[in-house]
Amino acid sequence: MKFLKENLLDHLNRPEFSQLRSELTTRRFPKGAFICQPGAAENLVFIIVKGRIRVYLGYDDKEFNLGILSPGDLYSTHTDTFAQAMTGIEILVTDVARFRRSMAGHPEIGTAMIRVLGDILKTSFDIIGGLVFKDANSRLVSLILSEADKHGKQMENGSVRLKLALSVEQIAGLVGASRQTVSTLLNRLIRDGFLERSGPGCFLIPDPSALKTLDGDFLS
Repeated sequence: MKFLKENLLDHLNRPEFSQLRSELTTRRFPKGAFICQPGAAENLVFIIVKGRIRVYLGYDDKEFNLGILSPGDLYSTHTDTFAQAMTGIEILVTDVARFRRSMAGHPEIGTAMIRVLGDILKTSFDIIGGLVFKDANSRLVSLILSEADKHGKQMENGSVRLKLALSVEQIAGLVGASRQTVSTLLNRLIRDGFLERSGPGCFLIPDPSALKTLDGDFLS
């Protein structure tokens, strides 16, 4: 569910990005706080430094999760989405007009932003495709593989150790299923040997390639 393949914080540490870095201010939010909501008055661009942010759409009493922002990801408050802190977070913020001026004055920033926006667009289409064409089984597997790719630790034997850092309720929201359904699917993945539970929120993926081969009805 990562929005960017590269960490934007790495770019900000480069000399050619020093002007943009100097124009960014730090903001902190507690767990559960909203960084932005539809109709937000501020038009800001922000980069996540610490913590994780859930991005989702809300209509009436339904929520459609679009993904998780993590350190190095970039987002805007002017998107008509909800962005809610999953943990205590720290972000770097600037207004859109100032950000555009920095891009215009530094071609390197513009080039990096094109890559960033391309990654966001591709990821958004992947997420929409998953919501439309995949069932809860496949969406859960996709989430685990995505988190393993981003946060997992590769072991010498090819297995991957993953601290998911998400509650069952949070996973259920991200894959569009009930808590009970997600709990059942996780237990079946463990029973069938695709996952091993090593602690609260911690898993071992013995064979990531085997997990990738699972299709939408492997748990039916």
